[in-house]
Amino acid sequence: MINVLLNKNKLKQRFNLFRNRNFRLLWFGSLVAMMGDFFLFVGMPFLIMNLTEDRATIGGVLAVAGIPRALLLLFGGALSDRFSPLLMMKVSRVAFMLLLLLMTTLILNESISIAGLYVFSGLMGVIGAFGMPASMAILPLLVKREELAPANAITGSTSQLISALAPALVGIAVLYLSTEPFKAILLGSWPAIEDLPRRADMQGIGLAYAIDVLLIIVSMIPLWLIKLETEPKRPNQTDSIMTSIQDGFSYVWQDASLRAFIIYMTITTFVSMGPQMVGMPVLADDNLNGMRSFGVLMSAQGLGAVFGSLLAAFATPAASLLGPVVMTLAIVRGFGTLLIAAITSDQQGILLMTTMGILTGYSSIVFMTWVQKRVSLEYIGRVMSLVMLAVMGLQPLSQGFSGWFIDFAGVTTLFISIGFFMIITPFFALLSADIRNMGEPKKTQQ
Repeated sequence: MINVLLNKNKLKQRFNLFRNRNFRLLWFGSLVAMMGDFFLFVGMPFLIMNLTEDRATIGGVLAVAGIPRALLLLFGGALSDRFSPLLMMKVSRVAFMLLLLLMTTLILNESISIAGLYVFSGLMGVIGAFGMPASMAILPLLVKREELAPANAITGSTSQLISALAPALVGIAVLYLSTEPFKAILLGSWPAIEDLPRRADMQGIGLAYAIDVLLIIVSMIPLWLIKLETEPKRPNQTDSIMTSIQDGFSYVWQDASLRAFIIYMTITTFVSMGPQMVGMPVLADDNLNGMRSFGVLMSAQGLGAVFGSLLAAFATPAASLLGPVVMTLAIVRGFGTLLIAAITSDQQGILLMTTMGILTGYSSIVFMTWVQKRVSLEYIGRVMSLVMLAVMGLQPLSQGFSGWFIDFAGVTTLFISIGFFMIITPFFALLSADIRNMGEPKKTQQ
């Protein structure tokens, strides 16, 4: 069922990728940018809770980012194919840095408001719509086709390593940057972790966002040093953007398995994304130890995803069993989601979230490699934008609904309901031959 490649030559081939200058630059720049992103990721829910006790606002602010992102993702993918994924990554990163710099200034001056957060969230969604498809489309331009699986595993596992380490470290760092602990440090007294406040104040979050700005600037340097040796065939420059988007839709629609799996992803991510982004910080704040617990649980999930991503470099499903394996893992993740509702201690959460991370990391790398190998390079930006649309298109509704559901029925009921749904859905997906046979070449499908 699983092809395992663990001999020394295969291992050496996988890490020879670091001899590729462009891959090395992309890997390092993405690593630094992701480190910065976690200051934003960890700080945002608690920034909102500093401004209002209405938990639904967390879902609302996060949801606003998803609206323009969903509307513009396809345009971002089309522009990535028309110009260059590298160019779109550069433009979006500069724009994001400038926006975050303005936001940081307002936070430190305590001039930020809930209305302002909605505006900033929406603008972040616009920028993400043009940067995300490009970041997913660039890797096939930098490495050989046979190197895609190890390249995805390396980038995925290192990013997940950051995901494992950053939330807990950032969560504690933001607390230390808050007014009273920071004053104590300046006076030569380092507060114990147990003496830190449950939530960071505006100063702590503002300084955290300032660190994010600096890391984004550092990440731009390797990005500007990348030089593409070859460019894929570009869409007809005389065609309109809408025509280019339509061609991308047609390409996906003619591939039965790709079409079926994107539909499946759209349904399942709508149901699961909101609880992950809105429910977890609320669960940590209500049932555990607030920001510290949230950081620890996210770190555990990230650490698990590191192992899952690395596993995908050496153990891949046989083509004939790709669909059943992916769906089986999805069912197990559903049971894991159900168990999140029962977490009553950090220790339980660490064990469960580590396991969930392994499953998610492995599945993500397997899926991404499958798409990159299956799709022609001239369509890669548009197909990746459709994948991102499936993942994030309904995210605003998912986050908004999750915030409302938590206020209405509680965070425990939310995870129980979502868990049952995530167990049942893959069973129905396996009834589709297009899903079961997704690992087979397109020409063998009916």
